[in-house]
Amino acid sequence: MKKSFLKRTQFLQSATLICVILMIISLIRTSALLPGVSEEADKQKQEAKESTYQKEYVRGRILDREGNILASSEKPESKRMYSDPYAFSNVVGYWSIKYGTYGVENTMNEVLTHSASREEDKKGADVSLTLDAGLQKKAYDLISDFTGSAVVLNAKTGEILALASSPSFNANALEEDWEEINKQEGVFYSNAYQNPVVPGSVFKLVTSKAILEAGIDDEKVEDEGKLVINGQTIRNYGGTAHGTLTFEEGFVKSSNVYFMDRALEMGGQALQEAADSFLIGQDIKLDFTTLTSTFNLGDYEDNVIASTAFGQGETLITPLHMAMIAQSIAGDGEMLKPYLIQSVVNGRGKTTQEGKAEVLTKTMDKKIAKRIREVMTEAGESYGLETVGDGYEIAAKTGTAERGDGYNNAWLVTFAPADDPQYVVVLNHLKTKEIGKSLAPVAESLYQILFEE
Repeated sequence: MKKSFLKRTQFLQSATLICVILMIISLIRTSALLPGVSEEADKQKQEAKESTYQKEYVRGRILDREGNILASSEKPESKRMYSDPYAFSNVVGYWSIKYGTYGVENTMNEVLTHSASREEDKKGADVSLTLDAGLQKKAYDLISDFTGSAVVLNAKTGEILALASSPSFNANALEEDWEEINKQEGVFYSNAYQNPVVPGSVFKLVTSKAILEAGIDDEKVEDEGKLVINGQTIRNYGGTAHGTLTFEEGFVKSSNVYFMDRALEMGGQALQEAADSFLIGQDIKLDFTTLTSTFNLGDYEDNVIASTAFGQGETLITPLHMAMIAQSIAGDGEMLKPYLIQSVVNGRGKTTQEGKAEVLTKTMDKKIAKRIREVMTEAGESYGLETVGDGYEIAAKTGTAERGDGYNNAWLVTFAPADDPQYVVVLNHLKTKEIGKSLAPVAESLYQILFEE
């Protein structure tokens, strides 16, 4: 009796233990499948690792394309030093024990924190950017008096040569000035790539592509300065009547009436397809950020189609994205993927990552790209853009987007030389009484630097 009872007890204990073990295994497996559970655990592990690395490793440097130091540290956990904290702060960002990371300091944090290196010389990887330090400083200086941005791309490779934004902040005085810095509206959202805004007439580049693909560019349009659509009166900028217009004239004079008329002729689907081809309304993942934009034609109501055609509808886009659109026109319809990371070199001197030219998508046929380049060249001449370098012409499109608060967003989208584009320069000036053409001197100054090198 006692032996039988003992056996039963042992059996029950063993069975209970097995059940407990199975339950634990099940919980472990389930937790790995539950949304956020394993991710949170992985995040905590990674943070613990990085905390250890920060105490042992000297954080890697951030350099420009020529090896000029943009950010550096002297020893583990020492204060980060920035060579030109205002010009680069919205792209290089900051690293702070108290406030964390932002910009490239954030996106490349893992490799900057630690890398394969010698035991006696523990350090993170060095990250070289495609930025040209001199050009970046000049771009920032030119826009520092207003809210806006300047983007410069290599039209042949997609390398980002300048990515300046204003307002900015002093990354060297982050902890001392934190409260004052945060009083500046949008200071931690780069106007160059993180703040999509109304494009205005630079969107006519997209509509032009749709018009040419639809084959309705050979019909003339009578421009009386306004159109009445579904009871809504939509006017040209300033209410100017331009008379009878060809496609070329409509583009150069930036006639809203012309582009509204053509958009209504071809319909909302054609406009939607043109926007899709340029990836507008889609997230674009780059090596340092993800670009966002907005495009909404609703139910294809005529007044929505019309206003969207000249960039005043429910469309929001960043200057970097507009630079990609300009680059695709310059590049016979091939949109290159912009890149900022030139290389990553670990503590042993080995290159572990290199940026390279990459075609993102095909936006249009070569013939259509050539036609748009031609009208952009005419427009550049009409804006009074001076030739640069060895007499190179600048192809351009201006935009003056009405914000609805009495102010404008002024835009200038350009590339040069017009007949064989090497560079793309895109500028915007937010909340201004000025028009897009007012940015011409800034573009000319940047091209002077580019063609002097």
